[in-house]
Amino acid sequence: MAIVKIELDVNWLDEGDNLDDLIKSEVISGLQDRLIQKAEQKILAKIEREAEEKANEVVDSFIYGALEKKIDDLKIPYKENSWGSEVKLIPISEFIGIRYERYLTEKTLDGDGREAKYSSDRKLSISEYFIKNYLAKELTSKVSTMIQTARKDAEETIVKALENNLKEQLSFDIIQRLNIPEMLESLQNKAAEIDSKE
Repeated sequence: MAIVKIELDVNWLDEGDNLDDLIKSEVISGLQDRLIQKAEQKILAKIEREAEEKANEVVDSFIYGALEKKIDDLKIPYKENSWGSEVKLIPISEFIGIRYERYLTEKTLDGDGREAKYSSDRKLSISEYFIKNYLAKELTSKVSTMIQTARKDAEETIVKALENNLKEQLSFDIIQRLNIPEMLESLQNKAAEIDSKE
């Protein structure tokens, strides 16, 4: 059972009005006002969120588009070779690609992967150094795995061969020591004697 306290300001009551009806209508209108207010707050919060998201999308797309156009329009003077004096304007994206390729292929490291102090010490490019180290690690691990597997297989084969050889030798040795062929022959002779006596 719920207890509800209701406060009403009733300044006037007409003769035909009923206090119960007046209380009902005040309670219902108060509840309606609260529900409408909560719904309005939720709707406004949702509209604000969506408006902010759309505004951010519009701003981001504008900035991206403007920057993309500016970067495409931006040209850098580039000298193709060190001997000539001819300079041409190339897009910045192409210039970045050229510099990145040079960074990967230009020999700047010594044999140990450190930056070379002198041009005569330059043995490896960045890509060569990483490929060399990666291949060395991979080959070392693969070769050591292959050696371990081969050693294990060889040991197993030798042990099996020894076991089989020992079994054969022991069987032959036991047969000779027990003199089984002669025993079988004597058993056959005795069986023949018994048969002849009967």
